[in-house]
Amino acid sequence: MKSRFIAAMDLLQEEASKGDLTLRRVFQLLGEEGHAMIMVFLCLPFMQPIPIPGLSTPLGLLVAIVAFFLYMNKPPWLPKKFENLKISSEVLLKVSEVAERIWTHTSKIIKQRLVFFHDHWFFRIINLIVVVVNALLLSLPLPIPFSNTIPVVAIVFSAIGHMEKDGIFILFSYLWCLIVASFFATLTMGAIHLT
Repeated sequence: MKSRFIAAMDLLQEEASKGDLTLRRVFQLLGEEGHAMIMVFLCLPFMQPIPIPGLSTPLGLLVAIVAFFLYMNKPPWLPKKFENLKISSEVLLKVSEVAERIWTHTSKIIKQRLVFFHDHWFFRIINLIVVVVNALLLSLPLPIPFSNTIPVVAIVFSAIGHMEKDGIFILFSYLWCLIVASFFATLTMGAIHLT
């Protein structure tokens, strides 16, 4: 049986092959209950070392908003100023194809385990903090290689863990935050040293 994620990516590819889509339409295609799926999709353009000018700030803020609604058990909400933001069909096709490849490989090792990382109220708060802090770091317009990729990995781990109730992936997101902290601390010290 085809996974819900792959089915959503196939539908997205089908519509993107006809032309550019608005962000509102992308949200509709991914589904009202697809918060984690939306977060993964918004993060995928940054899974490469080169920052994308003008994209990290709005998408980073959107990830933080979607995360908030996810952990409040509310349908995803999209600010009106972002509703008509156009995403090119080329970007959509490329991102959805990469998403399918990643999902095909990771789905072999994903399963429900350590579900208390997903279900317990304490860890739900920690998970929200992890995603929001990393989303805000993603939104920083830094022209530095890997400055988008590093925080995005933590978000993707957390989103996959939530989507499949896999506590191991949520735990990976916590551990990855150590790398995030180290990376941005090094950048900060470097900036202070240069001033």
